[in-house]
Amino acid sequence: MSAPPRPTIPSLGTIELEIDTPRLALRPFTVADVDGIWPYVSDPAFPKHMRWNAHADKAETLAFLQRTIQERSDNVGVTWGIRHEGKLVGAIALENIRWQLAAWRVDRAELGYWLAPALWNKGLATEAAHHVLLFAYDTLGLHKVTVGCFEQNVASRRVIEKLGFRHVGRHEDDVWRDGAWHTHLEYELTASQWSDVSTTMPISRPLRP
Repeated sequence: MSAPPRPTIPSLGTIELEIDTPRLALRPFTVADVDGIWPYVSDPAFPKHMRWNAHADKAETLAFLQRTIQERSDNVGVTWGIRHEGKLVGAIALENIRWQLAAWRVDRAELGYWLAPALWNKGLATEAAHHVLLFAYDTLGLHKVTVGCFEQNVASRRVIEKLGFRHVGRHEDDVWRDGAWHTHLEYELTASQWSDVSTTMPISRPLRP
């Protein structure tokens, strides 16, 4: 059984948000990151498996970064830039953080991430997500993290399943994008399940595919 909710809901504004992993540095986005992420977010082909479109100009990228800053201020999300060898190469987020729903405590968030294609298949997305989950459960005290992906996004499915997420739903022809309906898969991982998974994962050395 998972532990009961923490009596005090944490504030992202009072918590250290910088995360270092064996090969990566995760730093909350700032408006200074416009040029760093522009080559990826402006590529029309890059976000085909994601729910956002390629950015048309840097003003759109700036607005995105400002939105992530506001979400931190509102205590509903944190988005990190993924840095590898000093270069910004991706993003990872705990989104839609929700602590309470009427009389219910829910203490949950949604995981999202993307990585520069040149660095795929090196275990870096898994490494970043592993440490964000450590932050989610150990630092924030979240009870559950959810994540989803298109069925045909095999690389993302591999990351999700390596992290120990449990498949909980399949939504056939769920969303329309780029001229076709896409089936969406849903996964979740509770704090107690994470405790079991994390003890069997290599956390003192870089994770490999």
